[in-house]
Formats: sequence, C-alpha cells, structure tokens
Amino acid sequence: MSLSAETVAHHQVELAALECLIRRHYGVEYSVIRALGVSNGSYRLVEALDEWEEGVPMNPHEAEEISAWRAGGPEPHLASVMNDLACSGVIDSGEYLVHVWW
Repeated sequence: MSLSAETVAHHQVELAALECLIRRHYGVEYSVIRALGVSNGSYRLVEALDEWEEGVPMNPHEAEEISAWRAGGPEPHLASVMNDLACSGVIDSGEYLVHVWW
C-alpha cells in the first residue's frame, strides 16, 4: 500500500509575526485567530495574490473591506488582507501556511 503525495512550496509564517506585520502596515489591530476561527496548534493555508485579474490589482470587494476595516469597521477575511499586502508589495504573492499557536 502506498500514499500518493505531492511536494509543494509555500511560505510558513507564525501567527505573532503575521499579526505584527499587519498591525505595523495598517496601524490597526487584527486577530488572525478571530478572522479564521481557528484553535491553538492549527495551520491554515492562505493564498496571497498580487493581481486579481490582468490589469486589476485587487478585487474591488476586498478593497472595500480593507477600507471599511481601516475606518473602524469589522475585520476582513485574512485572504483579503494577504491579497492587499501582496498588491502593495509588502509580501510576495504565493501560498502562506499560517501556524497558529499561543
């Protein structure tokens, strides 16, 4: 018996480092735990895209979510934040494996 497996590449990031980057870049608090609804010891794969579609850097809905959050609204989904960071050149585009622990 064998297990079919595929080797993939992704960026691995710790929860605290990601929240610190988000706080420093946007100037507001952000909780990855709350945004993803995850528990201690979890891993979550999130894709960061630096272009929504050709010629359009970011999904307009996600851009609105980010603006509303920065104005005191609810936290956007982590994927929206990661896409915005990639579009802004703060992080590389690609898949990020977020390690949640406390």
